[in-house]
Amino acid sequence: MRKQNTGIKILLIGMLFLVRMTFVAYATDDKPGIHFRALTFEQALAAAKAENKPLFIHGFADWCHYCEYMKDSVYPDKEVGEYYNSHFVCIKMDMEKEGKELNKTIKSHTFPTFLFFDTNGELMHRAAGRRYKNPFLDLAQEALEPRRQMRTFKKKYDSGTASPYEVQFYFRMMETSGMDAQLLLSDYLGKQPDSTFTNANNWKIFYDIMKDPMLPVMRRILGNKKALESIYTADSINNKLINLYNSYLTQFVQMLDSAGYEKAKQQVRRTNGLDIADKICAFADLNKLKMKSEWTAYQTEGKKFVEHYAMNDPKRLIDVAGVFYEHFNSDKEMMSLAEQWLQQSVKLADRYKANHLLASVQFILGKKEQALVTANHAVEVAKRDNNDYRQTTQLIVVIQKAQ
Repeated sequence: MRKQNTGIKILLIGMLFLVRMTFVAYATDDKPGIHFRALTFEQALAAAKAENKPLFIHGFADWCHYCEYMKDSVYPDKEVGEYYNSHFVCIKMDMEKEGKELNKTIKSHTFPTFLFFDTNGELMHRAAGRRYKNPFLDLAQEALEPRRQMRTFKKKYDSGTASPYEVQFYFRMMETSGMDAQLLLSDYLGKQPDSTFTNANNWKIFYDIMKDPMLPVMRRILGNKKALESIYTADSINNKLINLYNSYLTQFVQMLDSAGYEKAKQQVRRTNGLDIADKICAFADLNKLKMKSEWTAYQTEGKKFVEHYAMNDPKRLIDVAGVFYEHFNSDKEMMSLAEQWLQQSVKLADRYKANHLLASVQFILGKKEQALVTANHAVEVAKRDNNDYRQTTQLIVVIQKAQ
C-alpha cells in the first residue's frame, strides 16, 4: 500500500512539474505576436488583477473567415504583439462554445469580436470585425483611454448627460462593435421633441445608423417626410428609404421565403406616408432577379424599371446600368441603353462612379476618344470628392493602348 501511495505521489509531482514547465515555456514564448494564454475567463480576470493589466479577449467562431485572418495576418505581427502583451492579459474564446455563457451577456452577433475588461471585470470597450494592423493598434489605445471607451459613452447615455453628438457616436459604436442599437435609437428618436426631431444629429442617426424599417419610430419619420425633404433633399430621403426597405425585403429572398417576401411587399405598400412604396417593391423585384441570376428577365424588367421609376434617380440609374455592363456587355443595344442611363445619371449628379462606368461602357462601344475624355473627367471628380480613382487610371492606360 505504501509503495502504491509513493508511486501516486511521484506521478502527481511529475504531472505538476510538466504543467509548470509548460506554463513557463508558454509565458516565455519568444515568437513574435500576441501571446494568448490558455486560461478560462475567470482565470484570466484573476491574472489581470494580479498583474494590474486589463483583459483582452479575441472572441471568435469556427466558421468566421475574418477570425482566421486576424489569427494569421495580424496577431503574429511583432509590433502588435509587443503592444498587446505589455498592456493586456490576452486570451481567445470561441463565443459559441466556451464563451457561450459570456456571450449571453455580451450579445455579440459579429465576429471576430474584441472585448476589453478592466481589472474588476467591467467591460471597458469593445469592437468587432476584421481590423488591419494599424487600426487594431488604435483600438488598443482607445480601450486604454477612458474618454474614448465605449463604457464612458454608455454611462453618459444611461445618465442622460450625453450630448446629441455623443448619443450619435454611441449608437455608431454599438453597431460597429457587433451590438444591436436599433431599438435603443428608435426609443431615443421617438422621444425627441418636435422642435429638434429633424435636426442634423437626428438625421445622421436615421441616415447612417438606422437599419430596420419596422422600428416604431418609422411612423414618425414618414410623418415628417416632407419636412425632412425640405432640409436634406428628397433624393437623400428616398435613397435612404429605398435602401432600408430593400434590405428588409432581401432577407426573405435570402431565406428562400417566397410567401414571406410577397407578404412583406404588401406590408410595404400599405405603409402610411411611404409615397415611393411601388418603386421600392419594383426595385426589390429587380434585385431578386439579380440574386437568382435570372438575367433574361432582369434585362426586360430592368428596362421597365428605369423607364417608370429611375430616369430622375441617379443612383438607381448607376445600379441598373452596372448590371447591364457586367452581364450584357456583348450586346451593343444594351450597352447603348446603359450609356444613355449613365449620361443621365451624370447630368443629374456628377459623381465619380457614374463617370467611371460611363467611360467603361463607351470603350466597350468603341468610342475610344469619348471614353478617354469621360475617364479623365472621372479622375477630376474623384479628386474633388477625395475618392480612390486607381481603377480609372488603369482604364485610361487600356484605352490609350487601344487607340
